[in-house]
Amino acid sequence: MKIFIVVDMEGATGVVHRDQLMAEGRGYTAGQKLLTRDVNAVIEGVLSIEPGATFVVGDGHGTMRNVLLEELHPSAELVVGSAAPDNKPLCQCEGVDMSFDLAVLVGFHSMAGTTGGLLAHTFVGSTICSLRMNGKVVGEAEADAAVLGAFGVPVGLIVGNSELEREIREWNATCGFVSTKRTLGPTAAICKPPAKTQEQISKAAASMMQRAHGGGFPVYDLDGTVEFRVETYRREMTDKACQIDGIVRVGEREFTASGANAAEAFRLMWRGVTRSMDETPAWLQ
Repeated sequence: MKIFIVVDMEGATGVVHRDQLMAEGRGYTAGQKLLTRDVNAVIEGVLSIEPGATFVVGDGHGTMRNVLLEELHPSAELVVGSAAPDNKPLCQCEGVDMSFDLAVLVGFHSMAGTTGGLLAHTFVGSTICSLRMNGKVVGEAEADAAVLGAFGVPVGLIVGNSELEREIREWNATCGFVSTKRTLGPTAAICKPPAKTQEQISKAAASMMQRAHGGGFPVYDLDGTVEFRVETYRREMTDKACQIDGIVRVGEREFTASGANAAEAFRLMWRGVTRSMDETPAWLQ
């Protein structure tokens, strides 16, 4: 059994504020440790049922150098490095292929515009006002599930902030979900201690594997051409995105990227999004 673990950070145990999300923040080092423990809890839960399982962990937050390699479970390999399109055109999902049996999303948060959402945004909070996939507004979890689905890989478990579960159940009624904290607002939550969340994550991962052996999980399958439609915060952002071949302007602050499947469309969309920024931010360098 081969598992791909997609990692973000805002939904990790104990993470509630931006000062925990980037290297310059005073809480970042502690945040890295908490995130890495969440990832390891998934791995340990899987191994309790499937001792021979192997893992690839895709570090998908910010600089994408957050998970502590020296503390990562030895059964896993880690995809590290910035999400510049020439490096990681699939962003958080870079490294996945059709050899994987199952995916887990760890450290996830609700989409941009979520009322009271904890650290809510969609991929690039300073740029993306909203993201639509085939006409439907989506967050990172759903977009990633579609990309994974393009490789035939289903999502079996999602770990993140409490309000994210409501968003997930609109498109996936069957995968496991573990809440690491109960959201109070954009930068506050009632947090469970690591000992509790690790126990819950491990149990959920073990349950996921038992279900995988008993019939499995549905793949998020978008049949036919996939279109991502990005609404940016400023007209100038869309101006820049439209310099990319294949990007189509559909409004003053909106552009589309299409492909034969979600992965192909995402690659083009991500190139447009990264081009739309006024200057290359540190986390893409």
